[in-house]
Amino acid sequence: MKIVFSIVSVLIFMNSNAQKFDCDSNIKTYQDLLKNNKTAEAYSDWNEVRKNCPKENEVIYSDGITILEYKIENEIAPEAKEKLVREEMKVYDQYYANFPNAIPTYEIQKAMALFNHKIEANDEILSLLDSGFTKASKSITDASACYTYFSLYYAKAKSDNKNYTADSILDKYMQINTLLDALMATNAAKASDYRSAQRGIRALAKEITTCDLLAAYYEKRFEANKDNPDWLTTALTNFTVKCSGLPIYNAMAETNYQRKATAKSAYYLANACLKQRKFPEAIKYFTEAETLETNPLEKAKLDYTLATGLLSNDKAKAKELLLKTIALDPKMGRAYLFLAELYSNSAEECGQTPFQKKAVYYLAQETIKKAALAEPILKTTAQKMIENLAPKALSSTEILQEKMNGKSIKIGCWINETITFPSK
Repeated sequence: MKIVFSIVSVLIFMNSNAQKFDCDSNIKTYQDLLKNNKTAEAYSDWNEVRKNCPKENEVIYSDGITILEYKIENEIAPEAKEKLVREEMKVYDQYYANFPNAIPTYEIQKAMALFNHKIEANDEILSLLDSGFTKASKSITDASACYTYFSLYYAKAKSDNKNYTADSILDKYMQINTLLDALMATNAAKASDYRSAQRGIRALAKEITTCDLLAAYYEKRFEANKDNPDWLTTALTNFTVKCSGLPIYNAMAETNYQRKATAKSAYYLANACLKQRKFPEAIKYFTEAETLETNPLEKAKLDYTLATGLLSNDKAKAKELLLKTIALDPKMGRAYLFLAELYSNSAEECGQTPFQKKAVYYLAQETIKKAALAEPILKTTAQKMIENLAPKALSSTEILQEKMNGKSIKIGCWINETITFPSK
């Protein structure tokens, strides 16, 4: 009887204690410290709130992560740092236990806490990422987590682990690339992060993503996935342009395009036609891809590809596309360089007199200067090109001798440009 009474007394005391703890007031206390940049001092008050008010407000957990991150960053001793990281991981567990809808990716965040703070626990990190990517794939937005997951998975596979095969690695490669493609399409603000993660993953996996290995992998899976547009798009993206002549690439490109004509599906089919030397068809599909594309920078790339490749012999059309490229992407200096080459290669064709021929070279030089202004990294290349054209182009002395300072001349032919010379 005394034992029962004691237990009841303890429970009454604990309940009374909880009732006496003012959650709102104590949350305000530690948050005031945070607002005044007293993050370390906020820890004790926050910890009391965490113990006494676990379901009061999810901000308790996001604030706690902020406080613990601060303490971790300022901790020097490795053992103490790991202890704080482990405490942060418990906060993620509590966060999920009390507010599961607010943090479905808690396992991924636990893994990245270990990884980002350089805690030597790769197997544990990989296990957490495996679980997190399986359970919460639709909630993942962290590019770094995507790269980390594949890099650890690949490293484990490379260490002669019998549980991994080339196909299992390519399955993981496909899974993460599909996710990154989807994230790039839906989260434009972070597109460069996702693109960087994808480049890093592809660089890591280059040994197992050869044309032959990819072809064998996709041939086995094509029939089961031919009605899955996401699978087809990612599969085609995983092939480099040099692989676009493979029969399986052609089959996937044609199927993808037949399902729905989009900028991407037309682009992949254009590459397939190009490799088969079906040039009119390639031009048709590249042009369609450009028409369907809504991103100005991607449209510019397609126009540049056509101008410098399939349509480079049609100088008037190439010029039109290059000017369109520059209008869409003013920073694409290499479009100016190619246009300058077209001009210089046509000096004899379009110049009616020796002066006009030299003027065409002068026009090429002036166009090259625009390339360096648009894309400063091209400055050295541009300067060399200008120097190479100097013996053929009009000099300031020749312009003065012909009394052309401040005047203009018209160059016809496909160039169709008016050149105005400086007044001095």
